[in-house]
Amino acid sequence: MAVVKSDTPRLLEAGLKTVFFEAYDAAIVDWERISTVVPSEQDSETYAWLGSVPGMREFKDERMPAGLLEHEYTIKNKTWEASIAVDRAAIEDDLYGQIKLRVQGLAREAKRHIDELVFSMLGKGFTTVCHDGQYFFDTDHSEGESGTQSNKGTAALSASALQSAITAMSKFKDDKGKLLGIIPDVLVVPPDLQWTALELLNSTYYPELIAAGAGEQKLSANPLKGRLDLIVSPYLTDTDNWFLLATKWVVKPVIFQSRVPVEFAALESTSENGFMRDQFIYGVRARYNVGFGLWQTAYGSIVG
Repeated sequence: MAVVKSDTPRLLEAGLKTVFFEAYDAAIVDWERISTVVPSEQDSETYAWLGSVPGMREFKDERMPAGLLEHEYTIKNKTWEASIAVDRAAIEDDLYGQIKLRVQGLAREAKRHIDELVFSMLGKGFTTVCHDGQYFFDTDHSEGESGTQSNKGTAALSASALQSAITAMSKFKDDKGKLLGIIPDVLVVPPDLQWTALELLNSTYYPELIAAGAGEQKLSANPLKGRLDLIVSPYLTDTDNWFLLATKWVVKPVIFQSRVPVEFAALESTSENGFMRDQFIYGVRARYNVGFGLWQTAYGSIVG
């Protein structure tokens, strides 16, 4: 059957949907590394289960189920959209290549937006509460028998500050007073700190001078080399703050709550906009939001 002019918008939408999702899947983002994806079935979700689970014990006579500390931490979903208007004349003139580029840009923006939301949460962690009622980065977290614990520092990024943060995270305890075994594996910094971070993590020699004897200096091996992966995020607006994360836990530092995945749709000639303005509308829509995961998987240093 021959393709007639009236079929063009329908076929164009199908082709652009493929273009959109190919570009969306190809977009490179870092948010998946530091966030746990949780499906949502309603307008908001309450994370009463956030906290530690019971430790293993020897099975003697019977099981001893341990109650979990419950928390009231809620993440409310939000609706997001982005749309472009394409003149009908552009479609009639077969300017598919130009329309394709705009749709690809729309796809990359949809993927980038999640990156922005997730990494912006780290910057908000010094002034926003998490599941235990404390700021996500705070000096006085306490749950059950954990004692007072701090995942907040004030030192500028340096080898000694990074080593202190790694040590502090390795000593975090659960609500039963048992060590969690946290092993940080990612350093997140703003663009202003990327060169300092690269030197700290890649230098063969210790990146700071070491005193030896009466004012002498000596070179020493760098224990941080190869220890951490580096993520440089443009969405960290405070130029001196840095973050150390443990990203291999089931619940990571940030929760990405997905209610409705990204959808691509079109309003074409039969729509009011198509009739009144002679335009076709192509757009993306999704419902999701972000919140904090476990504070024990993150350490933040606020400088100044």
